[in-house]
Amino acid sequence: MRQIVSAAQLGYGQQLWDSEKLSSCCDKLWDDLSKEQQRAATVLGYDQKIWDDIKNNPNKRFHIRFSILCFLLGSIFYLKLSLLNLRWLTYVSSHVPKSLLEEDDDEIWSKWAATNENGAEILETREDYYDQYEFFNILATFTFVVMGLCEVRKERSRSNFMLVIAGLAGMAGALSSSDQIAEYWSCISVHLFLLSCTSLNLFFAGCVLECVISYLSLAGYTGLWATSGDMAACFLWLFCALAEVVYEFDFGFAYWKENYKKKNRDL
Repeated sequence: MRQIVSAAQLGYGQQLWDSEKLSSCCDKLWDDLSKEQQRAATVLGYDQKIWDDIKNNPNKRFHIRFSILCFLLGSIFYLKLSLLNLRWLTYVSSHVPKSLLEEDDDEIWSKWAATNENGAEILETREDYYDQYEFFNILATFTFVVMGLCEVRKERSRSNFMLVIAGLAGMAGALSSSDQIAEYWSCISVHLFLLSCTSLNLFFAGCVLECVISYLSLAGYTGLWATSGDMAACFLWLFCALAEVVYEFDFGFAYWKENYKKKNRDL
């Protein structure tokens, strides 16, 4: 009952409260509220810092929304990478000897292609795969770096700075000339992403899966199973990003949003 009275003092009725829209009081800074309104806000769990935060700060609101969009784009790009890997591995499994798959030397591939009827076509497909992979890998890591920078602009916390470093480590891997070095950077990156997770449960689960895959890849265990695991992690990231988009950009899914909030509170 006390909370209902406090909400009413801040301009909320049942209809406005349930609609998740803001009352006219929310356009004011804390110092512009009356003493009664400040006490009412305190009853509802606000203090000056929280009240003056996201809703009343257009710049911070912009950084949050831009960060979420970068998260969505980065997740899509990483999913595209896993699909490229799956398509490439499926293709070469029926066209290339298994022993050749373990080699990443252009000269060895060229020598093999010279003795194969479809060698020129396979080399062209391989070059196209590497070009696309490099392009989308750079895009994916860049969007995650931008996402981290937006999070830092919103709040200068240790986890947000770690998010930026994780993105930079991923970009270092994307720009590496050696696959082995790229795998080390990727391993570092996913561990930093894991440590930066504080509230996104699906993103955390995806990072755990990516960490396991990175360990096995460094140990030499690769193949379709690793690509499938990577794809599953990317789907978890993408679903998490879509959930954040729907929650932040009000598309009218009020019932879905309420259940999403409740689920995150319960976890």
